[in-house]
Amino acid sequence: MNNRTRIITGILLSALSGAMLLLSFPPYGIWPLAWIAFVPGVFAQYRLMPRKHSSIAPAIYLLIWLGPYMARLFGTEFGPVFTYLGVIIAVITYFINRERGFIERTGYRWMVLQGVAGWVGFEMVRTTFLPLVATSAFIGYTQATQPWLIQPVSVFSIYGLNCVIMLVNYALVQAAIAWYDRRGGDSESPVVDHRMSVRWLTAAGITLSAWIGISIVMLSGAPENPPTVRVAALRANYPLPAHHDDVNTDEVRFGTFSWQAYEAADQGAQIVFTSEMMFNFDPQEKYTEEFRQIAAETDTWIFIAYSVIKEGEPSRNQTVLLSPDGSFSEVYNKTHIPPGEAYDVPGGRYPVFETPYGTLAAMICADGNYTDVSRQLALNGAQLIGVGYKEFPGFGEQLWQNTTFRAVENHTSLVVTGATSVAAIIDPYGKIVELDVNKEGSEVVLVGDVSLGSGEGTLYTSLGDILGWVTMIGWVGLMVYQSVEERRWKKQAES
Repeated sequence: MNNRTRIITGILLSALSGAMLLLSFPPYGIWPLAWIAFVPGVFAQYRLMPRKHSSIAPAIYLLIWLGPYMARLFGTEFGPVFTYLGVIIAVITYFINRERGFIERTGYRWMVLQGVAGWVGFEMVRTTFLPLVATSAFIGYTQATQPWLIQPVSVFSIYGLNCVIMLVNYALVQAAIAWYDRRGGDSESPVVDHRMSVRWLTAAGITLSAWIGISIVMLSGAPENPPTVRVAALRANYPLPAHHDDVNTDEVRFGTFSWQAYEAADQGAQIVFTSEMMFNFDPQEKYTEEFRQIAAETDTWIFIAYSVIKEGEPSRNQTVLLSPDGSFSEVYNKTHIPPGEAYDVPGGRYPVFETPYGTLAAMICADGNYTDVSRQLALNGAQLIGVGYKEFPGFGEQLWQNTTFRAVENHTSLVVTGATSVAAIIDPYGKIVELDVNKEGSEVVLVGDVSLGSGEGTLYTSLGDILGWVTMIGWVGLMVYQSVEERRWKKQAES
């Protein structure tokens, strides 16, 4: 191929990688693509693009994936920075990605490890330092509909699954480059050692086979006929939080809640969940007797989610559990506060509630997009966790994936209740009992029977995100080594 043909082919292959990544996530959900999505783009980066501009390849596949993904996820609610975040990331990648020179000078020995540690390590960094994004777009989340494949996250965490996916991708692309080199593909670049590529391909195959084997064994060990509880997610379809809604008043919102609660009870629900910021008042101070009457007449346990954003009162975002006998639990305060929100009553406490149906707990919105809150609740014995959302534009399409992994990580059931677009019931092994997603918004009373978690947590519950921190440290270490090696190479070239 001449240079022009090579560049055009490289652009097309990079675009193919971006398209496969985009299609592997909701609303498309073609999950197998995630295991090969990086191969065309990384091949183009190392064999088709000019060395000086090889970062065009990752910039293109990130643009085609994250451009529409982030725009759909955030809409225009948070301003142009988040709407065009995918475009911004692609542009930054073009200017800072200089790994090809390092990989070539070191004989491709670090190619696979650089790919795994770089991707997963950065996932850990952005979870820590980009609170509105957090774990969204984790490559492992694409596998949320495959319980047979995701069980080892209860040991190795979501970061473990991310590592396996990236290991498979980079082992495949290194093997593809070695095959290309053996056919005399690129005389300008150092040749990839065929035996080394076979070793990495073998290691990836063994790792993937072991992961799948462990997953199948763990899933087969799940209780065959566990006791279940009937739960209901009440999605009222109010796009605005209560304190910003001048149309749907407290009276209107309580009326909607009331008929949905009775509808859920008619379908046999024993525990009922509401969405984040459903009310702009504390139910222990307003409509208190009306709430108690509904709980008593329906004989249900009701998680009431509300915010109080009023002048003269401490601002807070909370969930409280009301029992059929009219007693209120300790409140749960939202722990992870994204940009644009601030509350006088902080989170950081993780209460659980003993009921005849098991040990229950609650999270709120962004809490489900992190791994720590569900883990702390599981450590305290939670068997079923409700998570209410006031989701922004396209997040409802994605968030049920995130919370599926919170269930598997700790072997707890999860009930997701969005304000407008999502509702889900997920068992402790990540099986989707019920799911309703409607990006345009709709009223839903989603009812289903779900088994409870063990209440004992898992090995992951005890260990936490150790593997995430290890990959981040590895990524930083490789960047330091790359910098040192580059200075050494320049000094040798000058001499």
